[in-house]
Amino acid sequence: MPKFAFGIFPEGMEKEDLIEKRIEAFCGMGEYLERAESDPGWRNVVEKACAANGFFTPENIGRAVTQWAAMLKEENLRAWLSPYMDRLQEVKKPGKIALVMAGNIPLVGFHDYLCVLMCGYSAQVKLSSKDAFLLPFLDRKAGIPAQTEFTQGNISGFDAVIATGSGNTFRYFDYYFGKYPHLLRKNRTSCAVLDGKESRRELERLADDMFSYFGLGCRNVSKLYLPEGYDVAALADVLAPYTRKLALNNSYKNNYDYYKSIYLVNRRPHLDTGAALLTESGQLASPMAVAYYEYYRDAESLRAVLEACREEIQCIVGRGGLPFGTAQSPGLSDWADGEDVLDFLLSV
Repeated sequence: MPKFAFGIFPEGMEKEDLIEKRIEAFCGMGEYLERAESDPGWRNVVEKACAANGFFTPENIGRAVTQWAAMLKEENLRAWLSPYMDRLQEVKKPGKIALVMAGNIPLVGFHDYLCVLMCGYSAQVKLSSKDAFLLPFLDRKAGIPAQTEFTQGNISGFDAVIATGSGNTFRYFDYYFGKYPHLLRKNRTSCAVLDGKESRRELERLADDMFSYFGLGCRNVSKLYLPEGYDVAALADVLAPYTRKLALNNSYKNNYDYYKSIYLVNRRPHLDTGAALLTESGQLASPMAVAYYEYYRDAESLRAVLEACREEIQCIVGRGGLPFGTAQSPGLSDWADGEDVLDFLLSV
């Protein structure tokens, strides 16, 4: 199957033309993603990705692909790049950007990759062993006008770095990459604020915010803030049909069985949907197959609670936040950790 872009740009091409070609290339990638399931090569890569990661399923990979196919439309890319266009044209000597990617959900590092290549930089990508197949395949298909190197080993010779990892790896990142221009991220999670007036449809959409991608994304809701007197049992009944299909995945079910046994042995109060556990906790980030909830007295007291853990929250769903069901559908300008990646790259 031929590449849907154009390979290497000729020397001397005007910068405006270079940017146009990058937009054209990523539009082509979006068109390919719309029909990727019909490509035997892509289906083979999906099989490899699922075999390497028990939490990658064809359904979840398909969801990520559908989302990116929708975002890589010409009108979306132009609207996204418009505020940066003058600065993009001022880039004189693009360097090499190291990307240290996570592997919690399929193609989770694609946005960083898009930003780097759209700026004209070359990319040195350190892939997670949990997601080592999907992006290299798409990069080879695209022929984007930049050199991209993929590795699971050490990285070196870069001018700046964007790294995403856990709280533990963040300390390593800070030590190792602190001397370079850097944008470093650590674990965050998301929460939802309910006021008791939600419709059943809104609560069903909340289930998607909580359990899509098995709840592994930083935009997945792991904590519910409920008004005093809220009927949690009724909420569990609404969530139950959505959660039960998750238990068909052995890796997920192992987590569910583990925490269920722990809660039963320790006699910890909880509600069981049949495949997920809801339990009251002041903590923010819950383990897989568990959702925490906490009651609030009024809007003012809740505001203080949320402000205290602001640096740990990726997004807030519900009243005053994102609409239910949209947590895992970010736009191109919904920056992880609120850090504008294009601004960072254009300031290097």
